[in-house]
Amino acid sequence: MRQISRIALLAIFGLLPGVGVAKTPTRSCENTAQYRLVELPFLPKLITATGVVAGTNETRRAVVWRKASGLESLSVPEGFHYTDPVGFTKSGDLIVNAMDIQSKKRRAFFYSKGSTLALAGNQTWAHAIDSSGIIVGEWVPDGSARTEPVYWDQEKRPHSIKTCCGGVITAVNKAGEMIGNAYDDQGRYHAFAWSPSQGRRTLGPSEDFSSALAINDAGHILFTAGKETYLDRAGRSQSLKLSPKLDSSAQAINNCDFVVGGFGPFSDSYRAFLWTEKAGFQDLNSLLSDDPAAKKGWTLELASAINDRGEIVGQGELNGDDRGFLLIPKR
Repeated sequence: MRQISRIALLAIFGLLPGVGVAKTPTRSCENTAQYRLVELPFLPKLITATGVVAGTNETRRAVVWRKASGLESLSVPEGFHYTDPVGFTKSGDLIVNAMDIQSKKRRAFFYSKGSTLALAGNQTWAHAIDSSGIIVGEWVPDGSARTEPVYWDQEKRPHSIKTCCGGVITAVNKAGEMIGNAYDDQGRYHAFAWSPSQGRRTLGPSEDFSSALAINDAGHILFTAGKETYLDRAGRSQSLKLSPKLDSSAQAINNCDFVVGGFGPFSDSYRAFLWTEKAGFQDLNSLLSDDPAAKKGWTLELASAINDRGEIVGQGELNGDDRGFLLIPKR
């Protein structure tokens, strides 16, 4: 039996020092031929610019890992049972989602300097935070029964983005450009990009279901439409050539336009991938051939995040058990 469940990663609460935004190394956008694997004793979800990793252990409780100090367990807000990490500001403040044990009550919190602040609104749920402190996500406005897109500015004031029939903001970059998904009157969801100055534009064909996944600081947007994955650059969408035979699930993009995720016939049989403009689609397992850890029986199944140093975190299988991993490029 696997030791850690594959259900959604729910965890992290605490102030994380030393997670500031680092300058992108000049060699970070070079394609990497090989990676060194570091086993993590939890399932990771986030990696910061400086290599701090956050995720959950087998009890779905928050943990943070640093190379220098190792693993640290984090607390849970009073009145809630689980928490979900969302992102970090450059000063180390973070935003978390909290949920009760029945998964019915939920709330987004801003955590800074040892204190917590619940974000204004009902049934709030955050999805991302930029380095300046703008938080994006969803809420249920007073008098409504459906979820609407919302963002909170640096003063934690909420701003709702009006849609026909509900939706969510999924990501934001340092310029304040946001992406998300909005439902139409027929119940179909469509990816969109939005900014205060430019308003909203739809991503991909309007007749297809589409979903916005990630945006980097250049404004390049990763989204799906139908079964295809696209990279939108300044309004021009490029279909990414991922796995030629199996479905692919892209998860994240960095400022080098490196894309990571998983591919396979279904999630329990995924293999982690990396896509770059130069090298194209690569099974990350094939980039571990020279690493002694890879010979212990590892299968990398899903890459969930990548930073601008090219470091990748995700989950895999080691001798029948779920394990977390950190991949460090060999330069």
